[in-house]
Amino acid sequence: MLYIETEGAFVLVLKRVYILLAIFFISNTVYSQNFWQRVELNANITLNKLAYSDSVNFYIAADSGKIFHSSNAGSNWRVQQTGILNTIIDVDFINSNTGFALAWEYGGINPNFFGSIILKTTNAGVNWNNSFRIDSNVFYSKISFIDEVNGFLLGHPIGILRTSNAGNTWHRDNLDTNFVFGLPIKNIKTIGTQFGIACGGFMDLAGVIWRTTNGGINWSSQGVSPEPLYALHFFDSTHFIAVGGDFEYGASLCTTTDAGVTWSYTPFEEFGIGYGIAFRTPLEGWIACNIGQRFIFTEDAGKRWTVWMTPNGESINDVKFSNKRNGVAIGNQGAILKYNTTLVNIANNSLSLPSSIQLKQNYPNPFNPETIISFNLDKPEYISLKIYDMLGKEIKILTDGMMKPGEHKIKFDAVDIPAGAYYYTLKSGTSFSQTKKMILVK
Repeated sequence: MLYIETEGAFVLVLKRVYILLAIFFISNTVYSQNFWQRVELNANITLNKLAYSDSVNFYIAADSGKIFHSSNAGSNWRVQQTGILNTIIDVDFINSNTGFALAWEYGGINPNFFGSIILKTTNAGVNWNNSFRIDSNVFYSKISFIDEVNGFLLGHPIGILRTSNAGNTWHRDNLDTNFVFGLPIKNIKTIGTQFGIACGGFMDLAGVIWRTTNGGINWSSQGVSPEPLYALHFFDSTHFIAVGGDFEYGASLCTTTDAGVTWSYTPFEEFGIGYGIAFRTPLEGWIACNIGQRFIFTEDAGKRWTVWMTPNGESINDVKFSNKRNGVAIGNQGAILKYNTTLVNIANNSLSLPSSIQLKQNYPNPFNPETIISFNLDKPEYISLKIYDMLGKEIKILTDGMMKPGEHKIKFDAVDIPAGAYYYTLKSGTSFSQTKKMILVK
């Protein structure tokens, strides 16, 4: 009990303090307006976790006892009434109709009640049974089903519970009793019904990985980082990553290539905490960094990571992709972002993209007074296109910002500059630079 109350108060205070510091970490980063677009929910509440039941049906666990549902991949949302007064912590669907949610109650349903409620729906959230399971003095943080009957519950101080009958009964798993015993468990992912990895920990103590190879009957644990871990992604059966962090040291990453036997720790040295991670494709992944007001993004399966600021300074708590077209991110103050498939050219599967960055010769050349400068991008890039005179003096900036992949044509109007020879240079965030010469005649 004391742990939950202390951590909650501590986090709330730090959020108010450290969010003021975010402005100092915004330089040298790229803004993600081209990738993410704000969806107005008109709800000044905290959105905690995301789930989807198919490619277009998404669900949000929110505070004030609310669950939000979108049936069009995040473009529009409607609230589902739960009968709960306080926070919905998590939500998970095992098929298009059947789902579960976790709620924390502090005297809401009963003045003397203090603990967790498991809610269940069998009609896609039209109705939620808020008395499916009620546990006092336990705070569950995650519910995750492998299939329609097998699932896990994570909570404090109870650890890991397991069900094999769709949540009707739960059995407590055996966790080893080394130095990490009793630390909170935040998330879980499985391969089949026998192998699983869980992550968690506590600020200023340790980030912890738990591992099972016998369906959760026994879990071994190891400390792998100095900060807690909140989310997991499996690339394949042996290569996994876990993300987390804290307010002092920022976001961090732990990786394994031997199915969780050993882990390596890497700090991003970026403000924020990795609360959620999702991959749109096997290569393109996004980490939600909460009060850091940013994503950390990879397009090469985690070999390199780049900071992408949220479009309007949103603090993002979770991110999910149901397929390569449909992605949603949610966070504080009713923030909902929808992945912008139109601007990144993935709406058309037959689209043929260039194989590299290429700057073309302007046309016409010579010109008077207008010409078109064309270039190709093989992937989304932060690029600049600038005009220089023969002495290297910058004359004009034609574009400086994030650009989608494909062919781009930009008009250069030289009506206000004298005739002569000029250069134009294309630079990208990947250290690409190419220059060509053009002639203005008048």
